[in-house]
Amino acid sequence: MPRDPVVRPPALREGDCIGLAAPASSFNEEELHAGVRVLQDLGFRVHYTPRLFDTYRYLAGSDTARAAELNALFADPAIQAIFCCRGGYGSQRLLPYLDAAVITAHPKIFVGCSDLTSLLLYLYSQCHLVTLHGPVVAGDILSGLAPDALRQLQGILTGDEVAMQPPANHLTGLTVLRAGEAEGRLLGGCLSLLVCAVGTPFQPQTRDTILFLEDRGERLYAIDRMLTYLKLAGVIQGVRGLVFGRIERVAADRHLPYGVEDVILDVLGDLEVPILYGFPADHCAQSLTLPIGVQAAMRGARLVLCESPVVRQEAEDRSAHAGA
Repeated sequence: MPRDPVVRPPALREGDCIGLAAPASSFNEEELHAGVRVLQDLGFRVHYTPRLFDTYRYLAGSDTARAAELNALFADPAIQAIFCCRGGYGSQRLLPYLDAAVITAHPKIFVGCSDLTSLLLYLYSQCHLVTLHGPVVAGDILSGLAPDALRQLQGILTGDEVAMQPPANHLTGLTVLRAGEAEGRLLGGCLSLLVCAVGTPFQPQTRDTILFLEDRGERLYAIDRMLTYLKLAGVIQGVRGLVFGRIERVAADRHLPYGVEDVILDVLGDLEVPILYGFPADHCAQSLTLPIGVQAAMRGARLVLCESPVVRQEAEDRSAHAGA
């Protein structure tokens, strides 16, 4: 079966410029500055404007201002990648204002997670752009992030196909809920945001994918309800495998004699696909980065990235020279 076409953005090189966006909730300015220093220590320049610090109720400014910021960052030739400051809430409100033609004409690395899943799914479904489910700048990219997690992030950004693989010492908590092997495009993000995309023009096609799902702050019955809804809506039909992040038990469920793994198997155990639980790309500490839209493989208790999410410039240069 031919693979669906996707666009892999150019890899970053030392000295390239990362633009910051605030598409969702407002954030702590001191945490932002700490995250900026980490990105600079990785060898990148960082650009942002005072607009980042706008506030409107629980959002980082108006919908039109936040969307215009994203459109401008994609259009700006001086910006090679876009990192988001924080999740929270509000990304889905931007979708009607985003310029898919501009984004498609200027593919760039885009990094975010949590509420920013709405943007990851939009960029994949509307622009065919490979994106990164990865850390936000104000809170995640801090000096406390483990060195190997930072190396994996840098490997993904720069197209290092060895360093981009999930470090083995971060995968010791992975549990095989249903054994098997599978290969497909990696898609997903925050479970509740995928549910919110169902029935909209921005709902991605999940058939033949490896679907990654994670969330936080949800009771077990709510996880059950969302998974059941995805199943009834046909979203999970035809997926080749399921990978779940670490979903922390909330205080209200601590007395229960069962856990999220039991809920997952209760709802999805009849699917004839492999299921992994506990992949560390989620709301928990020391989270890894996962590319959305690339080929990946489930092999036992491992998730392997089969291709780089970015295109290294020297490879492009060699290709152009060969065709001359």
